Amino acid sequence: MQKLMKRLHRNEKGFTLVELMVVVVIIGILVAIAIPVYNNVQANAQQNACDATVRTLNGASSMFYAATGAFPANVAALVPDYILETPACPTTGAYTATAGVFSCSVH
Repeated sequence: MQKLMKRLHRNEKGFTLVELMVVVVIIGILVAIAIPVYNNVQANAQQNACDATVRTLNGASSMFYAATGAFPANVAALVPDYILETPACPTTGAYTATAGVFSCSVH
């Protein structure tokens, strides 16, 4: 009888293999959801950074036109008088100018 009581009241600290496997599966599902969401957020951030830089370049182009009467041929014509440095496109494209209006070659 005492052996039976010891078996029923044994130390049950810790987790079972099934409980650990359930936790691993749940973490795997969360990671499978999170990675595409993160990639989408990162792509949107790059697009927004590129759009903001294009707006800044177009504003600097307008100031260049007002001062010289001609549109800048490229970004280098705006440095250092209208912008501090040549911006780097976050999507590895280049900023091109057509009649004073800048755009990103990738988008």
